[in-house]
Amino acid sequence: MQQPPPSAERGPHLNERRLAAKAFTQRWDGHGYEKGETQAFWIDLLGSVVGIEGAATAAIFEQKTSAGGFIDVLIPEARTLVEQKASHIDLDKPEPRQGTMVTPYQQAKRYADSLPNPQRPDFIVVCNFECFRVHDLRREDPEHSYISFTLAELAEQYHLLDFLIDPARSRSERERQVSIQAGEVIGQLRDALHEQYRTAGDDRWRDLNVLCVRLVFCLYAEDAGLFPKDAFGTYLHSFSPAQMRQALLDLFTVLNTPSEARSVYLSPELACFPYVNGGLFADPIEIPQLTQEICTLLVHEVSTGVDWSGISPTVFGGVFESTLNPETRRAGGMHYTSPQNIHRVIDPLFLDALTAELEGILADTTVTERTRKTRLRRYQDKLASLTFLDPAAGSGNFLTETFICLRRLENKVLSVLQGPQTALEFEGVGESAIKVQLAQFHGIEINDFAASVARTALWIAELQANAETAEIIQREVEDLPLRDAATIIEGNALDMDWNDLLPASRCSYIMGNPPFIGYSNLTPEQNADRARLFGKVKTVDYVACWYVKAAQYMRGTAIHTAFVSTNSICQGQQVTPIWKPLFNDGVDITFAHRSFVWGNEASDQAHVHVVIVGFSYESPTSKLLFEHNSGASSVREVAHINAYLVDAPDAFIERRSQPLGDVPAMAQGFKPADHGYLILSDTERSTLLDEDPDAVQWVREFSMGAEFIKGQDRYCLWLSDFDLPALTKHPEVRARVDACHSWRLEQTPTGDAFKLANRPHQFRPNGLFRDGTYIAVPAVSSERRHYIPMGFVHNGMIPGNKLYFIPTDRLDIFGILMSRVHNAWMRVVAGRLKSDYNYANTIVYNTLVWPDATDTQRAEIEHCAQAVLDARAQYEGASLADLYDPDNDFLYPALTAAHRALDLAVEQAYGLSFPAQMGEEERERAIVAHLFALYARATADPSA
Repeated sequence: MQQPPPSAERGPHLNERRLAAKAFTQRWDGHGYEKGETQAFWIDLLGSVVGIEGAATAAIFEQKTSAGGFIDVLIPEARTLVEQKASHIDLDKPEPRQGTMVTPYQQAKRYADSLPNPQRPDFIVVCNFECFRVHDLRREDPEHSYISFTLAELAEQYHLLDFLIDPARSRSERERQVSIQAGEVIGQLRDALHEQYRTAGDDRWRDLNVLCVRLVFCLYAEDAGLFPKDAFGTYLHSFSPAQMRQALLDLFTVLNTPSEARSVYLSPELACFPYVNGGLFADPIEIPQLTQEICTLLVHEVSTGVDWSGISPTVFGGVFESTLNPETRRAGGMHYTSPQNIHRVIDPLFLDALTAELEGILADTTVTERTRKTRLRRYQDKLASLTFLDPAAGSGNFLTETFICLRRLENKVLSVLQGPQTALEFEGVGESAIKVQLAQFHGIEINDFAASVARTALWIAELQANAETAEIIQREVEDLPLRDAATIIEGNALDMDWNDLLPASRCSYIMGNPPFIGYSNLTPEQNADRARLFGKVKTVDYVACWYVKAAQYMRGTAIHTAFVSTNSICQGQQVTPIWKPLFNDGVDITFAHRSFVWGNEASDQAHVHVVIVGFSYESPTSKLLFEHNSGASSVREVAHINAYLVDAPDAFIERRSQPLGDVPAMAQGFKPADHGYLILSDTERSTLLDEDPDAVQWVREFSMGAEFIKGQDRYCLWLSDFDLPALTKHPEVRARVDACHSWRLEQTPTGDAFKLANRPHQFRPNGLFRDGTYIAVPAVSSERRHYIPMGFVHNGMIPGNKLYFIPTDRLDIFGILMSRVHNAWMRVVAGRLKSDYNYANTIVYNTLVWPDATDTQRAEIEHCAQAVLDARAQYEGASLADLYDPDNDFLYPALTAAHRALDLAVEQAYGLSFPAQMGEEERERAIVAHLFALYARATADPSA
């Protein structure tokens, strides 16, 4: 069989993996005569060569099967089963197993076929320590069309094991694809059902949503084997469209009725269904009359077209985003979450530590097997003792993924405790092998449908975990009726005492992604929530309320919390009102992810720029700070994380009306507020001057930030009060002024436009502007740029309100603003528009501590600043957008060199000096820490 080409390598990983494979080969050459080395061999291979973190917990060893015998190695996430033989065993020679002669592959295939469908592998690896054979079960004749390589060849062929870490082939990806497919068909069904309802308003939505949840549970229960085989599909098939409505009502009643309370005259088609319990089918709902189209969709596409046993309960919210009223979802700021992003929260919050603890127990070779099992049972008890709260639970994604992860850790414990024992010998673990329960999970959700989805998702997660546990311990786990349940209550989390749901003394962790709603978009009810927690402060996003509420709940406990939040809460003007009171109260940031794009499993893929902040009243000595730049992620251990999510001293950057240094003030440009009547494109300018050449006296160049950066021409009418009488002779100009007047009168009385209605010839005034040279500073600039593109303006161009200006021709000021020092400060303290920098004079320029430079240092800065201007001039026709696009750096070497010299000159003026080998990111972190220290000193209370 032709072997596939090596996968694309990622920089230095190529050589690192080759060296790791070579070292692995040297360690294991000549070993493996005893099959008892299997576990150590595969943990070493998966961890050191393949690169799987937590290899000891990622693989399950010696799992007993219903076909008899034990699976040597099962790697669930990679959908891979390993049949391991001793080194002297011929991989083609049949051996007697369960009464028949089978090859190692045939034996492994028998084990694979005995697993429940969602757990069946895509790959079988047959190995004897010297030879590896990879069988892809999705290919034709997988028994004979395998890839083969030897241990000696591993250093060159390690890429042939990449299927073990290929996200596209993982169990998670398979579940995600099934879930998206399920969501699409349920969305179609919901749309069709909605048209049949005669009730109106919220009642119709509630009944429809509950109906969809119930149908999904039935579909899952049938495919997962909780209902008798094909019972639900057969039941639906037996009714006409006219009968289907009543048939569903009858079924839901039966599912909510214990067997002993059912009528003895119940039809066999209904009597075969088990009692579900859990309240899922308890409440009466309205079901509309079903059409032929709906019945066909339900029976054929929804029921038989999807393997519902393979859905991911974690992406349950994403699956059901089509069934939730879109308007409700937008108003609530709900953003469904991918498992990958959930793990960015829960891994550093608690899961990494729990996983490492289990790996430590399994890897400890200094203890007896009896001691190891005792430690494993204590560890299992610890898992069962933890409690979790999501106070903005949504559809339960965080709680569900956490439950799944805890059950997988518990299943790993059970698989080790089980070992090669039979089920009868396993009774020592206790009456119930399972100790992690849904009752450990708590949530608050304001939307009743989302709360219902959350409860159902957790039930499905439990049922899936039970199936995996049953395979491990080889005992039936009774699934129905549902007994255990998470506590998900409906209500406004900001207007209740969380202790009523879960006393803080019993809570271990809080997590979630509260609503992403900006402070200017709040409803009256949400404004009232914010006022209860922040008083008169109005410039904080809604998500900040959960931080304050959580801190109040956590006070005096060891609870650790992590929330996903819009990145604005750690940038710009929101930082001080949110974080200063929390820090003063003793809250400490324990880990953080700096800004990144938050994706989700919904079809509209809401993209929001977010941060993740972990915090507690306990302060660990080492904190984790995650960075996400241009798609690459990294993590550092740091001693401290401040409110701006940088490793720097605590300082709260307050808005200032004047600069900290002896420099000219920066002001915002003019807001037209004109509906376009006073602004002219190049074409409109030409047309106007063709018709009225004398109007040139009132036409000025005009620029917002974007036009300034891109070098685009734009113009405006610029008139003074003294010019107004002359307009009677200039009808084209007069018409534009009159139109502006009419439009402004139609605007909201409290807005700028209406207030300027009696001055329709002018923009919103700015008293600082004078004709003359100024430095132009764009308000919005791409985060990709190393420097905000600024420049001197000499031609009288009018700055718009997206362009700040400093009336000065001083080169030293321009040089410092164009330096790495100023831009590093800006990147931390400025606000953001999505991911773009949103510059503000009050929070960036006015808070920058200027260097106490000597005359020599100032002269060097001026010289280097002029060199930057001269370098720009060399590239005639290139806009600032071209010059400062980081992808174009190599095209403008003179400019790059000039900026390097300028950076060095400014850093020397600040007393900074860096080794030549220090990286750019490390330099910037040092600059930021230095500037925070300078700011703290400059703003310190002298009397303190």
